[in-house]
Amino acid sequence: MRVEQQIEYEAKSDAEAINIARERLGRDAVILSSRPVKLGGVMGLFKRDALWITAGVLIPDQEDMLKESHDRMVAFQHLLEVRRAVGGEGAVVPAEPLVTTAFTPPPQGTVAVTAAAQAYESNSSRQADQKPAAQASPMAKDVDEIKMILCKVLDRLDGAGAQESLSGLDDNGRLLADAGVDKDIASEISDMFAKSSSSFDFYEWLAGRIPTMGAGWTNSLGGKRVLFAGPTGVGKTTTIAKLAATQSLWEHKKVVMMTADTYRIAAVEQLRTYAKILSVPIEIIADPHDADAALRKHADADLILLDTAGRSHFDDGRLDELKVIYDAFEPDSVHLVVASNIRYRDMLDVIERMGVIPLSALLFTKLDETHNYGTILNVLHDFNLSLSFFTVGQDVPNDIEIARGDRFVNLLTNRESLVKKESSG
Repeated sequence: MRVEQQIEYEAKSDAEAINIARERLGRDAVILSSRPVKLGGVMGLFKRDALWITAGVLIPDQEDMLKESHDRMVAFQHLLEVRRAVGGEGAVVPAEPLVTTAFTPPPQGTVAVTAAAQAYESNSSRQADQKPAAQASPMAKDVDEIKMILCKVLDRLDGAGAQESLSGLDDNGRLLADAGVDKDIASEISDMFAKSSSSFDFYEWLAGRIPTMGAGWTNSLGGKRVLFAGPTGVGKTTTIAKLAATQSLWEHKKVVMMTADTYRIAAVEQLRTYAKILSVPIEIIADPHDADAALRKHADADLILLDTAGRSHFDDGRLDELKVIYDAFEPDSVHLVVASNIRYRDMLDVIERMGVIPLSALLFTKLDETHNYGTILNVLHDFNLSLSFFTVGQDVPNDIEIARGDRFVNLLTNRESLVKKESSG
């Protein structure tokens, strides 16, 4: 990836900044940096506040560009076919699952459900402006809790011995460590199972301890207003399109897509294309103050999905904006979108940076790009967060599934593999 046509200029607001970038550089313009400055004035007085903007066009490598364009066209074409099949003829049976398994889920009630999901399910008739119980705690308290956990986790990792040494682990502990689970976590989990006197085998017992948002799309989404956060390149926009498609086409809900990611014009146009195919409204939140009017406009919606700017999690300025849009949108749940093919320490960096707002759930993408799911279990063990969804590939709407404890444990321990159906086209 390289930058071309880089320009610098001043702007009064973020919205003006992206408009200027679009006028000068075209629809593929991106904001590379934005910093507040004081300009003008006389002898140091009467200076005005402004933003100093650096913008440019990001040019991917030719091979990456061709692959991305091909994948996107295939996704659009497939969604068009699904939309035409629905065509007002009533309910459509969803496509077959990504994989068929003979594994029997744990008995009813063994799957952990977060307080947020329980609160939402028991209060499904609440007014739109009421928040679930998990959102009642002050934002600062939730953020501080994540920071405290991070400090403990990093201390443990810094003082840990070599991961390769598996001495002292029983068979279950070795099974987890071989799957990429931190040795200390693997040991703790295997010891808990040994002391549990459970009538389940280890796999079923572990599946019942995997925290998920609950059964069904409603529980897994966690409310009416759903915000998606995450670093660049994890697939937030495509994931939102998948959820919008499943909910509008199969669940017959009134879905609205919103995006605050005005820094990447191409991303806005991508989401706009999905919205047009699905015949669902889309709102562009160029400024956080626009959120209130957009929410009033769609007060009768069943589900509102908000995409946020996928800036680097090291960009503190953009993270401050994330807090502002969180306050303006007042979400029922916040899903942190994380690529499953990154290292545990990189996941910790993402959680630390994105933890500037309360997080409700973890949504893992790109499960088809890794065979090591131990890092996911590490995160679930260390943080009070639940799994919401898994995504596998670019196919809209098929390549997404509700996270289940048994499904995850089977993937983790190689009892299941990600086998996708071949396209009939």
